Amino acid sequence: MRYPPTSLLAAAVLTAVSCTDQSPLGPALESRTANAAITTTGTGPWARVVEGESGPGSLYALYIPEQWNGEAIYYAHGVRPPVPFAPISLADQDNFFEVRDALGALGYAFAYSSFSENGLAIKDGAQRTHQLRGLLAAELSQQPRRNYLAGYSLGAAVALKLAEQFPQQYDGVLAMCGLVGGSPLELQYIGDVRALFDYYYPTVFPESNVISVSTPLAPDQVAARVIPAVAANPMGMFAIASTAQTPLAYAPVGNLTDNPPSVAFQTMLGSLIYALAYQQLGATDALEHTHGHSPYGNRKTVYNLGSPVIPAASAVLQALIAGSNQGVARFDSPVDAQNYLEKYYVPTGKLRIPTVSVHNVFDPLVPFFHEGALTGIVRDAGALNMLLQRAIPNYGHCNFSTPLVVNSFETLVNWVNTGVKPDA
Repeated sequence: MRYPPTSLLAAAVLTAVSCTDQSPLGPALESRTANAAITTTGTGPWARVVEGESGPGSLYALYIPEQWNGEAIYYAHGVRPPVPFAPISLADQDNFFEVRDALGALGYAFAYSSFSENGLAIKDGAQRTHQLRGLLAAELSQQPRRNYLAGYSLGAAVALKLAEQFPQQYDGVLAMCGLVGGSPLELQYIGDVRALFDYYYPTVFPESNVISVSTPLAPDQVAARVIPAVAANPMGMFAIASTAQTPLAYAPVGNLTDNPPSVAFQTMLGSLIYALAYQQLGATDALEHTHGHSPYGNRKTVYNLGSPVIPAASAVLQALIAGSNQGVARFDSPVDAQNYLEKYYVPTGKLRIPTVSVHNVFDPLVPFFHEGALTGIVRDAGALNMLLQRAIPNYGHCNFSTPLVVNSFETLVNWVNTGVKPDA
């Protein structure tokens, strides 16, 4: 794939940043919301489109294909910046509309929700996505023969949570670029990146810290501060990327020390900007979900050398990382905050339906190490026979092509229909 120069990469990054109910078809809807649907004439592969509101501020859309194959997909969207940085909407994201239409052309009914909130919305996302089963069933001529869950990023965790919670109601799961290792793992990564960045570059964000961002900076403002700071002192970024807890993703094209900057340098810088921009936008939202108790803690963390990104400078990088343990700001996360994150959500690993997880090896926002964490959790639960993971050797977060997503979904469907787990 082609990679942009640093200025274009930064622009691309900025664009991107922009209950246990046991009923058979999900939580009951109030009559006023159940009747709020608007039906429109479909286009493309769709016979009709039904839109409405399924809860306080939550929108939904149901797409009924011209040639329905008797099966349905319930999709959960990726993380979106909290309101007011982004509105609650059914807007396109991660090439989703194109994927939806491609699957509609294959005959699948498709349903998705905006959720009632943005940000760290796994709890709300699971509730709103589960409601879609009842809504879609009311619009179809009969109950779907198969019901599939699919999700990107945060939505992948939503889909996985529903699969673990209601395995009798769904037949398979497609998780793409997901927080499949759990919310605590992701928030720890983002927090560690910010804490270490503040150690190496103490003058860049003096007005905030990992858990206190009173006036969040817009992504372009983050990039405008980070790019010159790293240009003046790239070893700080290299030390962060070489720390075991914060392996910034980068495409291995060219050398990090090349001048002009190589693709490797550009993409590493992009990963740093991604993490810092989302920390700015999401810190207050995460704190609100944990009732004002810090969701991030590094009091007992010992930062250590992982894979040195510049092998010839291993000794220097190791010394820098050792120094960070002495000077990095320390934070405590109380048990109740961690309990919330574990509930919303760390997988149990007790998979009972086929699950396909697809992830870019060089993901700048949800690192590939989530897949390793998921493997361990599922292995401990004795359910590896229900998990297939695919590593895509690309850089980017959820930037999958439509053919790749459709192929991955067809792999899942074939597995469900035959009962035979694919080799890869």
